[in-house]
Amino acid sequence: MTMRFSLTRFGAVAIFVALSGLAPTHAQTPPSPIPGVEPALLDDIVAGSRILADLGVVDAFGHVSARQPTNPNRFLMSRSLAPALVTSGDVMEFDLDGNAIDAGGRAVFLERFIHGEIYKARPDVMSVIHSHSQAVIPLSLTAIKMKPVIAQAGFLPPVTPTFEIRDARKDGERGMQVTNSVRGAALARTLSSYPVALMRGHGEVVVGASVKQAVVYAAYVDINARMQTQALLLSRDIVTMNQPELFTPEEFDINRPWEHLKQKTLDDAAKAKVDRAQFGLDQTQTKR
Repeated sequence: MTMRFSLTRFGAVAIFVALSGLAPTHAQTPPSPIPGVEPALLDDIVAGSRILADLGVVDAFGHVSARQPTNPNRFLMSRSLAPALVTSGDVMEFDLDGNAIDAGGRAVFLERFIHGEIYKARPDVMSVIHSHSQAVIPLSLTAIKMKPVIAQAGFLPPVTPTFEIRDARKDGERGMQVTNSVRGAALARTLSSYPVALMRGHGEVVVGASVKQAVVYAAYVDINARMQTQALLLSRDIVTMNQPELFTPEEFDINRPWEHLKQKTLDDAAKAKVDRAQFGLDQTQTKR
């Protein structure tokens, strides 16, 4: 009788702990779906995708990738999916020629060659982002080049290069997308040693030494483009940053804007969920 009572009490305590969220401190992190890849890196790819979607830097298109830390000849990127919907289970592994290691029937991005060719050309790069920022595209269409105009964009070069896909397209080829290694290599050459290259009428590519750095850079590239364009509406004679005003990566704390943007995205998602519930737009109520 005593034994039964003790087990019942123990079970009640266990249920209380589980329901209250007080998980044991020794609980292990779930294993990564990709062997040799830490779950934290997959989480950064997911968070980065959603941050940039929340900011409007990417829409239904665009992608965030990371070099495989234990195998520099491979990279990690989501299956073909809108960035706002990416989860860690959607992340796939590719070789630098854009071949999926284990596609499992999943669709892949047509422009994965952007990532593979940049990783080939830039051993220092650990993350690549391609987006279609609406603020950036106008600066890719005119003789007015993107220049650093705000302090937080001091990672930009004095003049950001623009990739012209017509120079990479072979006779008879069509389209604006980077859909093969030849176009990807040409884009990598335009990027050169810079952190950013615009793509005429298409968007931009941003690289970094980590997913966090690349995401923060992409966010500030978008802001810098908007501020530069707004200043040009006031006057064609604007003051841009000069070389002594630029900074090195070591002089810029990536973690502060990363944590801010990550929390903002979580808050925005929570608010959107509440709004949907208030207006009866949650999935359970829209079923017919």
